[in-house]
Amino acid sequence: MRTSSWRARGLAAAALIALALAACHSSSGGGDPYAYRAPPTAAAPAGLAPADWTAHLTGDLLPYWTMAEAKGTPVGNFPTWRGMDGKPAANTARKPRMLGRQVFAYSAGYLMTGDEALLDLARAGNAWLLAHGRDTARGGWYADLDELGAPAGDGTKWAQDMAYDAMGPAAFFAVTRDADAEAAVLATRDLLFDPATYWDAANGRIRDGLDGPLAAERWMGASGSWQLVAQLDPVTAFLLPIQPILSDPARRTQALGDLRALQGLLRDRFWRDGQFWGATGSIGVYGSDHSDFGHILKGYWALLQIDKRLEDQPLRGFLADNAGATLRRAFDATYGRWAKVPTSASTVSYGSDWWAYAEADQLAATLALHDPAWIEQVAQTAPHFVADYVDRTRPAREVVSSVSRTGSWVYPWPNADTAKCNEWKNGFHSTEHALVMYLFSHWLAGTEAPLHFAFPAAQVAALAAAARPYTFQGTVARWEDQGALAGDPTRHHVVVWFKELR
Repeated sequence: MRTSSWRARGLAAAALIALALAACHSSSGGGDPYAYRAPPTAAAPAGLAPADWTAHLTGDLLPYWTMAEAKGTPVGNFPTWRGMDGKPAANTARKPRMLGRQVFAYSAGYLMTGDEALLDLARAGNAWLLAHGRDTARGGWYADLDELGAPAGDGTKWAQDMAYDAMGPAAFFAVTRDADAEAAVLATRDLLFDPATYWDAANGRIRDGLDGPLAAERWMGASGSWQLVAQLDPVTAFLLPIQPILSDPARRTQALGDLRALQGLLRDRFWRDGQFWGATGSIGVYGSDHSDFGHILKGYWALLQIDKRLEDQPLRGFLADNAGATLRRAFDATYGRWAKVPTSASTVSYGSDWWAYAEADQLAATLALHDPAWIEQVAQTAPHFVADYVDRTRPAREVVSSVSRTGSWVYPWPNADTAKCNEWKNGFHSTEHALVMYLFSHWLAGTEAPLHFAFPAAQVAALAAAARPYTFQGTVARWEDQGALAGDPTRHHVVVWFKELR
């Protein structure tokens, strides 16, 4: 329950700051809208303490991903389909994009806890993915693998899939600075921005996909209609996390240029009438693919995190005018949860899928770093994520895929159902949500946020000083070398505390 002192002081501060921000954004002048802002002095609302999110990660999410059935045979060959109880499903095929997402989950878990067992799983998954997921003869990543890791068929190599293939190595690189992982991510980046393959230089966009030999363009929807996810998912899956920490300064500059180009493309070609649309061919068509609040709010979050890194902040006014307004439209004030999809210019459909709800929370928490008016919403929605989605009927836990407007499950999933782990659901969104809320909660509490890394022994000091708090900006307050890792003595367990998160 929120305290009366929090509510009164928080809302009063929010009103004053909202007016100040509005004045600041009414012109191109004023200070940096993304500068660090100290949190309100009132006690944080219930459910928004850093320990709450560590407990959520370890007690609600990780049991499903650390059980024997999740690890694969050999360890690292993670199954794509498993039941609600975590047991193997009949479908034993593998999707490389889901291997990448599971590597992310273990990497995020290690970042938050320093549990080396999670790092070992991330290392094993990354190694298996690099060994089996890449098409080294023709380029890119295979669409499908069999149970043993061999290519299965010759499916289309979608840009969206390649983003999530690279997500695993990108997350592992962010934690370890592993050279092979970095090289795999950069190879993916180079393919997506190569005019001979995925990059449509004439239109400044990433093509939806190419066939297996990378010889012919493929369209996710109607021919000639560009897909939002082909541009957006490379940003959030790997470019944002790795851009400031790439080993080569020239590559950092290059990746920042990529982010600038995609930021402009997303704003200019996919946004209209107050929201992002899923494809250029379906702009204005409510209910069309990828035009839900999840993709809309994820689009704002990506543009916001990019804008913080660009010296000229090209979209500061656009984001100030629209990100919060769209998020308010998605907030269901009656039940304190997030809605699912806009159905017209003035109506929405309620209830939400786990990933879209997580994206809404993440945007709200990020906006709250600069405008405490949003803390009030996060104090309602984030605890509902934990209360509504977590499966407490089974020891495996994790989250179900969808809830209603009031938070009830939309379906009584039996044990054999694969609604927790399938070709599009894995540990990524739930663990990213925990990581973002953990960082936000440290800001809200006014405490330094510790994250755990596994840096090469000879580079500990330099890498710790240059570490970043995921996709956020922040200042390294201090760091501590806790010695060699048991699983890789060439690397040390390094804890870095961050302050001034923004």
